[in-house]
Amino acid sequence: MAFQVLQFVREWSSLTSTKQRVVRRSGRQFRSPILALNDITGNQRRQSITKRFLTKEDVAQASLDRAQKDGGSVRTVATETFFAKRTAAKMADSVPDSGEEKDSGRSEEPGYLQALDSEGNPLCLSCQAPCGPGSATWDGRFCGRGCQEEFQVRSSQAYMRARVLEAEQGVCQGCGLNAHQLYQSVRDAPPASRKELLENTWLSQLSLKQLNEMIRTPVEGQFWQVDHIRPVYSGGGQCSLDNLQTLCTVCHRQRTSHQAKERSQIRKGVAASKVASDITRFFIRK
Repeated sequence: MAFQVLQFVREWSSLTSTKQRVVRRSGRQFRSPILALNDITGNQRRQSITKRFLTKEDVAQASLDRAQKDGGSVRTVATETFFAKRTAAKMADSVPDSGEEKDSGRSEEPGYLQALDSEGNPLCLSCQAPCGPGSATWDGRFCGRGCQEEFQVRSSQAYMRARVLEAEQGVCQGCGLNAHQLYQSVRDAPPASRKELLENTWLSQLSLKQLNEMIRTPVEGQFWQVDHIRPVYSGGGQCSLDNLQTLCTVCHRQRTSHQAKERSQIRKGVAASKVASDITRFFIRK
């Protein structure tokens, strides 16, 4: 039993915070965290996508294709703006003085095109499974919480960043620097003290221009970034949380530089292969 507990702790500790969060949110019972994660992510998309985020155009095309295939139709689902909700709430508490129709303020933001099956049932924007009964509103875009979470991570940079921050607390997975905490300290410090705070950290090796910007107007994105473990250029785009990690600006810059060299080598290899192929064809007898 002691060995099993130790093995469990070792496996759990080997997972990044985002991967631990994926396992926790699944609600599953498991003995091996690694096997549980593999099972969860194995059921998710394993497509090779070189586009960073899912767009409304992508969703619209997928919905149109599915509707055409099933002999169904499409609808636009949109969320009400804050102003519209506030206006509607005010009108609900008051009675119009006359019988004239008044503008309720229920304007809608451009939404997503959602497929409906041949019977008019809405299909999930993420996996295109039926959403179930009572899905005629904005809340009926997805068949479940898991699909909603995955869709928002894949389509919204702000949501993706918030979820990674929640999971890893802004701690760089490369050097261990708590970059978000440093950002908050610099932001809340008097301008005269900000330089000293940065000088004693790993980020002090950034360019003078970057450091001056961080001192003048500190912004979260200057201190840490969300990095794709499997790079977007090699098919890691539109991914779930298990492919994301926090990197401070220095570690992110180093990783980006390494990836740029890697991509250059790949391009050179492809070009060399093409030249070799052309030469081979030249010597083929006709």
